[in-house]
Amino acid sequence: MALVQLEIQKRQPFADGVAFGEHGAYERIDGIARFAVDPEHPANQAIVDLDKAQRDASGRVHFLADFCILQPSDPSRGRRALLFDILNRGKKVVPRHFNLSPDPAVPVLAIDPGDGFLMRHGWTVGWCAWQWDVYRSEALMGIDVPQALGTDGKPIVGTVAVEFQPNSVVADHLLADRIHQPFPTVNLDDPGAVMTVRDWQGGDRTTIPREQWRFAREVEGTPTPDAEYVWLEGGFQPKN
Repeated sequence: MALVQLEIQKRQPFADGVAFGEHGAYERIDGIARFAVDPEHPANQAIVDLDKAQRDASGRVHFLADFCILQPSDPSRGRRALLFDILNRGKKVVPRHFNLSPDPAVPVLAIDPGDGFLMRHGWTVGWCAWQWDVYRSEALMGIDVPQALGTDGKPIVGTVAVEFQPNSVVADHLLADRIHQPFPTVNLDDPGAVMTVRDWQGGDRTTIPREQWRFAREVEGTPTPDAEYVWLEGGFQPKN
């Protein structure tokens, strides 16, 4: 994988410029990392459909990812060590595990320094997005990847499995895992689409008759056609 450009969009004092012991104040850097990868390289063969994405003149596939870095404002005062945090659904994990920072129910832009453990020890902390279906925002980090194309140059269409487990009775559900970018259907009346239900993760699946559900979203009590949602007569029931 080749990093071709770092685009810094914002650079500002971290935690209002407070000093973390001998390592001093920190700064926060947010931006976009641009990559270009070779689909033919052995290390990239595990990336599904990478060979079907549009390529540049040199045969590489381009994509971009959000990145964020916390580092000492004076690099000479750091310990010259990086802790790279793997995001969870676009959310930063390290602050709450190492700095005992609070974990807000709704993601926010600010990074709470907590007890400042990592900063008091001079660590640089970095994040780079990797998940394509995250709704990118100031609070959630995601990536922008190219569409896989068929031999006709059009987006590939195929069967996709989407699983979800509601916590309450709901009339409809986004065709995605939690609140992520959905896999929309290409045919609202697809006779080959199948919906199943099971009582537990490893349980037997029971097929729900096609006439009892549709690709739709309930609006004012009425199912309205929507390629990004699925609606069930009587609603989806939570697990007991």
